[in-house]
Amino acid sequence: MPQYELMYLLGSHVADDEVSKISQQIVKFAEDLGAKEIKETQLGKKKLAYPIKKTRNGHYVVVNFEMDGKGINDFDARVRSQENSIIRYIIVNLDEHLERMEKDKAAQAKLVRRAPVAEASAAVAPEPAPKKEKVAAEPIIDLNQEDLDKKIEEALNEDITK
Repeated sequence: MPQYELMYLLGSHVADDEVSKISQQIVKFAEDLGAKEIKETQLGKKKLAYPIKKTRNGHYVVVNFEMDGKGINDFDARVRSQENSIIRYIIVNLDEHLERMEKDKAAQAKLVRRAPVAEASAAVAPEPAPKKEKVAAEPIIDLNQEDLDKKIEEALNEDITK
């Protein structure tokens, strides 16, 4: 049977004593649909990254279980029916997720394979960069205030569209 993980988030409007009641109800939904090896972990109340339905804090709960693939849609529908208390949830098939991770690691390993640095430097010698010619800067001229004003006026009146 495939392994699944359900993570859900209860809004801050849910009282702390109601959290255990809701989590027991979710576990009972899973048991009714044939789930086995149910393990529930309450992660506690934490601040959300962004407000969800005008809620800044939420109570996180993770449930790991094994269930036949046919019953997961019914389980999803029952969790969705808890709309007044659960503000976000996700159900993940862990078997598929682990297979996908292994494929990704294999693909990344193929991309990372490179020749050792010593062989790479011997095989391909870097070409020297072309030398850039230095452009001579205009000499700095010591001008008095009147000469400086004339130069500025000439520059402003010069037609640069030529």
